[in-house]
Amino acid sequence: MDLRARLILSLSPLFVALALIGIVALYTQQRISEGLKAVDRSALNLIKVAQTESLILLEHFYVSDLIEGASRNRSDVEQIRAETRRFFEAHNERSGGFIELELAARYEVMVAQHDAALTFLDRGDYERAQALIRGVDYYRNIRAIHSLTIGAQREYEVVYLQQIAALERIANEGFWIASAVVGTAVFIALALAISLIWQVGKSVDRLTADAERFATTEATGQLSAISSINQIRRLRDAFQHLLDTNHARQQQLAAALQAQQAQLERELQLQATIRALSLPVTPLGPQTIFVPLVGYLDNERSKQFEQTVLQAIQQRRARLVVIDINGLAALDETTIQTLIRVGRGARLLGARAALVGTRPEQALRLADLPGDLFHFARDIPAALNLSLTLL
Repeated sequence: MDLRARLILSLSPLFVALALIGIVALYTQQRISEGLKAVDRSALNLIKVAQTESLILLEHFYVSDLIEGASRNRSDVEQIRAETRRFFEAHNERSGGFIELELAARYEVMVAQHDAALTFLDRGDYERAQALIRGVDYYRNIRAIHSLTIGAQREYEVVYLQQIAALERIANEGFWIASAVVGTAVFIALALAISLIWQVGKSVDRLTADAERFATTEATGQLSAISSINQIRRLRDAFQHLLDTNHARQQQLAAALQAQQAQLERELQLQATIRALSLPVTPLGPQTIFVPLVGYLDNERSKQFEQTVLQAIQQRRARLVVIDINGLAALDETTIQTLIRVGRGARLLGARAALVGTRPEQALRLADLPGDLFHFARDIPAALNLSLTLL
């Protein structure tokens, strides 16, 4: 799997958690909104019940004032009744509970008593009107209305508290659900991230160990197995290819080096053969040897020339060494010094040295040679005649 895909996969629980938290938040918000509406309705019911009791008592005081002769407007009583009945109608349509029905019935009884008292008052029967609103039945009905109102308030208060508790429970449930989702997502994400880091670190450690091992030795082989992450596998395959290519190139270089060493040995042998052939020693008689010089005398050829001539004198017990300098390409100071050393060495071994084939430009350079060190001859026959004279 790709490293980026693995990283996204390790973070996917957090994305899922965010989505779930959003869903839980929306659902919790909806439930809280409904709970708030229910709480508002319960609080409104409490207020309405209290207001209704106030209206009922207010109607009682208004009717009592009218009967007592106070200057009251009967339209106020009608307005209070209309508002009280609207409350009962609204609550009976929503709930239709026993307390609301009983309270409405008791209120209608009180309204009937008030109407009867006001009717007697209109007829001028003040005593009967006053007796009606001060009778035992009237006050018993008032106490029943008060008791029913208190009961309704308690009932709505219980409902209000229950709905407040439900609202708190909804909020707590949403919080704990969100906390559980976040905790689970974080745990899974951390587990996946730690697993990814461990796999990457282990693979890198193996590749590093292989690199150190192959860097300190010339051995080759297969790299260690690593995780299935694409980038790490590509790095491992590239490293393996580089290692195989490097090993193949080392083998090619070793083969080329061996071939070059063999070629160098052949060239050295050829150069030795050429050097040996470039300074041939030819006997011209029993005690006379002939050495032609061709080309240039560098330091190596000068040493070889000195050794070859002196060894030939000793091996062949020569008395005369004829050196042909006609083939020399140049007669520089180094060549002259070489000839002087050869001449002196030959004298120390009991032989004489003769130079033949001298060209005109060489004669000027050879004029400074010690006179008793070399004999000079025009050509080889003259040198042979010289050998007969010296021997």
